[in-house]
Amino acid sequence: MADVTIRRGDTRDLDLLEPLWIAVHHQHRASMPHLGPYVDDGVTWRHRRALYASLFERHDPCLLLAIDGDRPVGYGLAYVLPAQDTWLADTWATGTLIGEIESLSVLPGHRGRGLGTRLLDELHDHLDRAGVRDVILGVLPGNVDAQRLYARHGYTPTWIYLSRLDGRFRSPWPG
Repeated sequence: MADVTIRRGDTRDLDLLEPLWIAVHHQHRASMPHLGPYVDDGVTWRHRRALYASLFERHDPCLLLAIDGDRPVGYGLAYVLPAQDTWLADTWATGTLIGEIESLSVLPGHRGRGLGTRLLDELHDHLDRAGVRDVILGVLPGNVDAQRLYARHGYTPTWIYLSRLDGRFRSPWPG
């Protein structure tokens, strides 16, 4: 892991993220197969790339790339927004700015070696320098490895989205 370097990225690096995002998409499918069918890799990347491009247009996100040799093996993307533009403002007292970790990805062959922690720590450092003390992120309920990583960094569940996707009802909820 000592050979892996982390550098700041920008919009010119978006296409480098494709295989890294697709790894996240595959993790989503593996962790919650009962919610299938899922979109294919091309569709998921098209949507995700458009989201990232819009974040660069509307915000000044922090994109971090983890590089092993000349190959991207992970990334993290975070940005800052006013608290009143989030779902936190009507329920919790927070600072005026909220950081959102939009994405964190480490390729399967590099997981379990601390790279996710390195990326998350550097995203937190960036948000701290921006004056952000409150941070949100999303994780699928079936992605227990990611949940453990986030719990080790002080994250706790605060909001749960429920979905009713046509033909995919298998609720673990009582009732």
